Amino acid sequence: MPTAELNGTSIFYTVVGDGPPCLVMHGGLGLDHHYMHPFLDDLGDVLQLVYYDVRGNGSSGRPDPATITHAQLVEDAVALADHLGAERVSVLGHSYGGFIALELALAHPERVGNLILVDTGPTGPDPQVTLANARRKGATAAMVEMLTSAVDDNQGFAEWLRVVAPLYFHHYDEKVANRLLGGCILGVEGMAAPGETRRYDVTARLNEIRAPTLILAGDDDFILPPDHARRLHEGIPGSRLEIFEACGHLPWAEARDAFFGVLRDWLPTSTATSP
Repeated sequence: MPTAELNGTSIFYTVVGDGPPCLVMHGGLGLDHHYMHPFLDDLGDVLQLVYYDVRGNGSSGRPDPATITHAQLVEDAVALADHLGAERVSVLGHSYGGFIALELALAHPERVGNLILVDTGPTGPDPQVTLANARRKGATAAMVEMLTSAVDDNQGFAEWLRVVAPLYFHHYDEKVANRLLGGCILGVEGMAAPGETRRYDVTARLNEIRAPTLILAGDDDFILPPDHARRLHEGIPGSRLEIFEACGHLPWAEARDAFFGVLRDWLPTSTATSP
């Protein structure tokens, strides 16, 4: 699989499809692209999906963790687009990847054609809301303990994910979860530099976004609940919002037909209206 030497580190990526290029930004951080690939590959007939692992994550390089900032991740995305020879790209950001997608659209509006935001928001998760939602969903004592404890190493992170994974779904299926997450390279060293998530807040700048924007969310997302999506929709001019019923944080797994249907319906219109 190809890697690109960008901004002092190596960025792993893989390409599926022949349409207009689309950077696929994974969440976490501390995960990688495997929970999205090959599960989004059906879009390869309308987009060229460029799955990649952000610096410090997955199969990408391990630079100084202090460089894993939103600003640097934005510049890495621009550098990857340059490496691919793409003046303009669509961007699909899920969860934390949506934070970087939004920051990219604000910092380099000329480089973003279409913006697809999946279960993300203009601010990071509120720990108290997350905990309340987890309890509403029937969180066990072990889940609550994990959600209120720090993760210091990769073994602890793997255990955290194993225990908490059911909360990310509306109807949890262990086989589905293992298929999605089992291939991920986990790494606490890939998490954002201290303070980045806490400082993240693009609410006041959403009205600056001009790229055609599609916002997708599950109605039972416990960590970035749909009010985040509604705030994005209210702030981004001309955006489209779709909230999937009986769906958690991973709509391509729990609302597959609706998820792909909305995307396929929206993409031709958005492509036609992109600047």
